[in-house]
Amino acid sequence: MRVQQSVPVLPSFGRAFHAACVFVIGTLATTTLAAPPHWYGPLTSGGEPRVPRANTLPDYYEAEDGGILVDGMYFPDRATYVASDAFLQGGRRCGYVTPDPVLDPAATLRSQSDCSFTQTVIRPEYATENGPVYRIPVVVHVLQRTNGIGFLSEAQVRSQIDILNEDFRALPGTNGSLGADVGIEFFLATEDPDGNPTTGITYTTNNTFYNDGGSYWNSLSWDPERYMNIYTNSASGNLGYVPIVTPGSSSDRVVVLWESFGRNAPFAPYDLGRTGTHEVGHYLGLDHTFGGGCGGSDCYRSGDLLCDTNAQESPTFGCPSNPTSCASSDPKDNYMDYSFDACMTRFTPEQANRMRCTLMFYRPDLAVVVPTACSPADLTTTGNAEGEPDGVVDLSDFSYYLSIWSSSDTAADVTTTGTASGIPDGTVDLSDFSFYLSLWSAGCP
Repeated sequence: MRVQQSVPVLPSFGRAFHAACVFVIGTLATTTLAAPPHWYGPLTSGGEPRVPRANTLPDYYEAEDGGILVDGMYFPDRATYVASDAFLQGGRRCGYVTPDPVLDPAATLRSQSDCSFTQTVIRPEYATENGPVYRIPVVVHVLQRTNGIGFLSEAQVRSQIDILNEDFRALPGTNGSLGADVGIEFFLATEDPDGNPTTGITYTTNNTFYNDGGSYWNSLSWDPERYMNIYTNSASGNLGYVPIVTPGSSSDRVVVLWESFGRNAPFAPYDLGRTGTHEVGHYLGLDHTFGGGCGGSDCYRSGDLLCDTNAQESPTFGCPSNPTSCASSDPKDNYMDYSFDACMTRFTPEQANRMRCTLMFYRPDLAVVVPTACSPADLTTTGNAEGEPDGVVDLSDFSYYLSIWSSSDTAADVTTTGTASGIPDGTVDLSDFSFYLSLWSAGCP
């Protein structure tokens, strides 16, 4: 048992905490200590005990005043906790645990494929350039306390979806532009499991759920075979985690600390949404770049099971200039390392290959395939206005273009004034409308 010397357990701490069951990776874990009598106290106004009721303290618990209990150590706030060895060396940057393919039942179910927990087989059919773009519907479950701690606005939630798309599509002009295009996109669900319109965001106020207990997924999850379920809460003291469970089961989920969720989140230096990117990488079959350490002679069967991520002995913390191990530079800029958010900029082509393989083998009903446009005039799917092609040029495409042209949307800028070259000139005018009309009239080849 480590002892945090710089931040002792104070008598006043006991009045802030109560016993809670914290489920991480499906395992109930507690630390047994001799709790002093003065830690016992009355209930709060919300009906929860202020202090532990027995000599068993939770691995992690966060009180209403922001104080944090981790493995029997007390920290007055999250910043103090994250600067401590309990966080940095205790493996709580991410709660994902590299599975044992022999002992873990869920891992055993993934034993026969090109992207199992024991090997990666890189194949052309999984390459981004050889397949369609996959779009994954997402539901974000915001779990908050009765005092409002944990609340996220719709705009903040949407910003995290934007960041996922920037990173997984390596969009130009974004932090992820240097990486490989994975060919996987994300969107907040527009229909719930019953077919009702939705924002793709749910809100639940429950103190136990906020502290990552109570098996909340059993009552809150949307069909995990059809939706990626993301939960935001205290994440059991981690920045995030993904449990090793059977894909499509109710407990199949991504969990992210609410303070690290989305763009300009309140918890720097983990404030740029890269925790979400990192955890979704796990959800789609990636290990940490340092998983398995330096590995063996076959990089597709050891380490992180990939060869284009340099072997890495241990995680990178912060943003060092040139960390090295295993006789090579560590991939500090990879989303699957532990670097600060600002230093994470890429997935590799082989990581993309493995994630697309994971979708095909283990999550076959999750993603929607984006059709290929049959012509530049094929802008939208019949009946929606999302700007996605469907292989048909019809009135829905014309109506969509008319709407973006009328609003002077830059997407309507398709040609230079006075020409029919299809080269934009920074101005949305009649020449653009005329050029699009000619394309639309020609239809699909």
